[in-house]
Amino acid sequence: MMIRERRLRAFLFGLFGLVPIFLVGRLGFLQVLQAGELNRPGRTSPLRLTPRAADLQRERRDSLPSPRGTLLDRHGATLAIDSDAFEVRADVQLPRPKKAEDGCKEARLYLADLVEQLSDALSRDPGLADRALNKKRQRACLQERVNKAFGLDALPASGELPKGAHRKGEFLVDSEVAVPSVIEALDDLDEAKPSLHLQMLRIHIRTYPERELTYGLVGYMTDKLVSDPQNSALVSYQPVASLGLEGLAALHPGEPGERIFHVDSGSRRYYAGPRESAAMPSRVVTTIDLELQKIASRLLEDQANAVGVNGKSLPQWGALVLIEMATGDVLAAASWHRDAKSPKGAACAPYQLVYEPGSIVKPLVLAYALQNAGLDWNHVYDCSSVGGDNHRVVEETGRLVRDDHRCGELTPHLILVNSSNIGAVKVGSRITREQWRDYLDVFGIGKPLGIDLAHEQNGGIVQKSFSPRISVAAFKRWTGSSYSFGYEMQVNAMQVGRAFLSMLTGCKRELRLVRSIEVDGHLQAAAVKSGDRFLDPPVVDAIRAAMVDVVSDAEHATCRYLVQNFHKEGIELNGLIAGKTGTAASRSTIKGKGTVEVRNASFVGFAPAAAPRYLVVCVLQKDNGAAFYGSSYAAPPAARLLLEAMRLEERRRLCLEPQVSASPGASGRSYQAPETSQVGR
Repeated sequence: MMIRERRLRAFLFGLFGLVPIFLVGRLGFLQVLQAGELNRPGRTSPLRLTPRAADLQRERRDSLPSPRGTLLDRHGATLAIDSDAFEVRADVQLPRPKKAEDGCKEARLYLADLVEQLSDALSRDPGLADRALNKKRQRACLQERVNKAFGLDALPASGELPKGAHRKGEFLVDSEVAVPSVIEALDDLDEAKPSLHLQMLRIHIRTYPERELTYGLVGYMTDKLVSDPQNSALVSYQPVASLGLEGLAALHPGEPGERIFHVDSGSRRYYAGPRESAAMPSRVVTTIDLELQKIASRLLEDQANAVGVNGKSLPQWGALVLIEMATGDVLAAASWHRDAKSPKGAACAPYQLVYEPGSIVKPLVLAYALQNAGLDWNHVYDCSSVGGDNHRVVEETGRLVRDDHRCGELTPHLILVNSSNIGAVKVGSRITREQWRDYLDVFGIGKPLGIDLAHEQNGGIVQKSFSPRISVAAFKRWTGSSYSFGYEMQVNAMQVGRAFLSMLTGCKRELRLVRSIEVDGHLQAAAVKSGDRFLDPPVVDAIRAAMVDVVSDAEHATCRYLVQNFHKEGIELNGLIAGKTGTAASRSTIKGKGTVEVRNASFVGFAPAAAPRYLVVCVLQKDNGAAFYGSSYAAPPAARLLLEAMRLEERRRLCLEPQVSASPGASGRSYQAPETSQVGR
């Protein structure tokens, strides 16, 4: 072998020997110098070369959102619940054209056919009133999304597909698909089209079985924009409760679940292994009686519309609240608003609508004076007046006060029956400034209801009235007199209900909107809130007796016309329902009108009069100076709601009570009769 050949062989063998050295060096460079990272074209961050990164390329995780809690009425009827649904997105790969020169035409035909089939699948809901109309709307919406995903507006009508044309695209099919027949149609379409892959992301949609009658009280969910704090760019939407019981913290979703899926070479995913379930939704049992809520909503709406007959203007708003006296449970809380374009637009609750209460506070004032200010229930007050407007300067305060009618000499009992402002100011003059402050505290005027709901309006008083710079005489003349007949204060209907619940039971009471909450199988009942007694039983009895006589046909009783109208219907209210009317003229700011004069017609009542179980408050506000009285407008729906509550209670009692047949020749229950219920037979 020649020396030259030996050198060549040695060189080649040396060159081959350098290959493993190079590979080892390259591996060291990747593992050590680059610290396990690999740059990715088009990505700002490198890919970490770790076992977990490898698993992530093969294994993905699909989040399963936890549903919001379920809202129930006191008898288990559903008020709000999360229903399973899917957000459907489409991944589309345009098929290869049969002829390259027909690429644009075939792409348009394929996508048009896809839009037609998707819109048809989305219209498979058997509950649709007009399937053709729905399909037309779906087609228009989908066509817009497809145009954007594939840039069809810039795509030529014919010829080859341009090099920059989108051959793949993704778009939203529908954000909420919950109907089984629609889901099946989409699944069938997904199977039939190899170039189509439908991704179904499990979500929840909020469902309200009795939507229109519970907007204000139950509330609703809205989507809040979530922005990136660094660049203010829109990141996502977050559902939030803007109103009503939906705002309760107990309804917030729990921990989400997840399930693992793999992705095959065709970018199609398939699930592997069991899923980890999301947290079970909480169950919030409210105090609301759905049947009474329906009745209250309809009564209030009917009464508001009746005000506007014969070309008269409608009230601005109204509220109607029913309370169970034993527990303080709010059984119904209806609201109505004149300027609403839709039920959702009218969404407001009685705890959001404040007003000057007027004369309905007189029972509270006389009860406090009888308990704390030395009021003699048998004392006769001179409540006479002069002039066409029935005015009088009350000697005890120096304030000019007007009555609705001539009254003469009245005891405190008759002051309530006649609703005399002059008499109320005379009684209120006995209450000192510090006692008035205690009065407001005891009856919760302007205090939060403690129900933790969004946008509660507490009302309140003019705080400067208690300024030390205002003399005792000036306070007594102006503020004390105004408090005596329900002016210089703002309340909502539920605050009035709480105040009368406290007065009629003699103890400080609070309202309740939630009976129990169940989270993770643990049930927690809400306590009935009752404080110390602050009114003696004789005081309560005296006020109740006067309120019974208000709802009578006695001369000058403020509810005598109500009693007479119900008598024509064959219903005797006297002795069955008790209450107090209120009418106040004040000023309020109304959108589009500025500050205008308004009149508040209100009524508070209870039934049965002898042993109260239900308490009702109704108020309607009208923004003009026309005559608008509590006895004529607020009392009728309130009285009917009390009657309906007692009828419903009796029907339910009869359904639960065993129905027994009497033995032959006997009447009533026989000891031989089997004591088994026949309900449902």
